[in-house]
Amino acid sequence: MNFDSENLSELQRRQHYETHFNPSSSSTHLLTCFILRVLTSLIEQPSSNTFRKSAIPKDLFKPRSFQLPLRKKPADEFWYPTLSRPPPDNCCPGLIPLLKHALKKSHTKGNTRRAVLCYESATYICVEAFDRRWGCGYRNFLMACAALMDQQIQNIYFALLDDPFPPGVRNLQRWIEAAWKEGYDREGAKDLGKLVDTNKWIGTGELYAAFTSRGVPSQLVDFDLSKNEKGIQVMIDWIVQYFSPPNPKQGTVTDVLRGASPVIATDKMPLVLQFNGHSQTVIGYEISKNGDTNLLVFDPSRPPRLSMRRAAIAGPSSVVWEQSRTNQVLQSVMHPTSNGRSSKLKRPSSSSDMQQHKRTKSSESDDEIIIVEDSDAPRNGQGSGASPGQTQPSTLDPSNVVNHFRLGTSKLQRKQNYQILYFPMTDPWTIEERNKRKVVMSISCC
Repeated sequence: MNFDSENLSELQRRQHYETHFNPSSSSTHLLTCFILRVLTSLIEQPSSNTFRKSAIPKDLFKPRSFQLPLRKKPADEFWYPTLSRPPPDNCCPGLIPLLKHALKKSHTKGNTRRAVLCYESATYICVEAFDRRWGCGYRNFLMACAALMDQQIQNIYFALLDDPFPPGVRNLQRWIEAAWKEGYDREGAKDLGKLVDTNKWIGTGELYAAFTSRGVPSQLVDFDLSKNEKGIQVMIDWIVQYFSPPNPKQGTVTDVLRGASPVIATDKMPLVLQFNGHSQTVIGYEISKNGDTNLLVFDPSRPPRLSMRRAAIAGPSSVVWEQSRTNQVLQSVMHPTSNGRSSKLKRPSSSSDMQQHKRTKSSESDDEIIIVEDSDAPRNGQGSGASPGQTQPSTLDPSNVVNHFRLGTSKLQRKQNYQILYFPMTDPWTIEERNKRKVVMSISCC
């Protein structure tokens, strides 16, 4: 930068000249020159508001917004029928009424002689991704809790199961550890050690300790099939007796009518069936046309198909039974209507007529369910007779519904040892009664 004396004041120029001509003050001269250069540069600064671009980007100092990932719907969400919110994806209410309808159709076809089901509000609950390999015992526990918290025989059970914290997979682990600290099932506590936040399997023994510590009566029953020549039939007979209603001759008129029906639902709570490597929830039994007895079960590792779940949640009022495609083909062959020479009957003139024709035949059908679902998309076709909001119904084969829950004798015979946890539905246990049951005990039936 060059020195410009024209921009200096008279005093500044005089000081500059004196410094220049005074050789004894060279250091002072240099310092004064530096200061004058700085002042000159400030004077030469342009008067406009334009500035040089900063070497550091301005946006570096701006607050940045970070988009956090959406939190997934929390797993391990407990649900029971009296809740107002819709069930989570792994819960399916309404399957007992749906299965009841399917069994009645199976009886009409001659494939089912008789069937007895548990409490109709029993809810199916399957494992989720986080407990898929180890959660069957926990999910059977939740299915039992969902029924116990909805039933009306012992209303006080709800408070016992909901306080201080409600059921859940991880909450059950806390229940069990809390029971261990109170002296329940010391043998199980020794075997499992720490349980909370682990992926350890549990069985009916741990469930018994959890329910007992809360005061909810339950009982374990053991079956060693190798000790009885009747084999699996011993356990099947016990289950049939548990679910079967009392003798109609000794009951009320309602009991007599219920006993006369080939397919009934009772107020019995579902059972938890434990065997080596797995556990299931027993919801009833079916006697087939050849006299064999099949168990009907909710398997936590085998959820129903989406179409079945939709039908169950829709409820019986939204279900219409219709003739199967096979029977429709047979009927068209035996009673042709397309040939004008051989029949005076005419086909329905519109799709609405066809729909009405099918519905009048629904009471005679025996093969499929039609589920009428709600939708936001209206149907615009002319002559369809459909009001806005209706959609094409989906179908379910009742035989497929029954087969999904059926557990036959051939599979049951593969195991030799079973244990059942059931609920006698008596008054809650007192503290003294709980203390007597801190050691896990069971009844041996064979």
